[in-house]
Amino acid sequence: MGYVHSSIEERRCLREYYKKGLSYRKIAELLGRNVNSVSRELRRNCTHYELQKVLHFT
Repeated sequence: MGYVHSSIEERRCLREYYKKGLSYRKIAELLGRNVNSVSRELRRNCTHYELQKVLHFT
């Protein structure tokens, strides 16, 4: 099976779920995606600042 790009709506949902603190596995389940796809999408599209904020680093 080939690679299918995430839609803008999926990316918006992914970001919101991530900001709410949901696990990669739960996000993948909600979006009907593989957990690796969720991880890769977050790595590519979240800024360092967003990751720090979500993970509660200062």
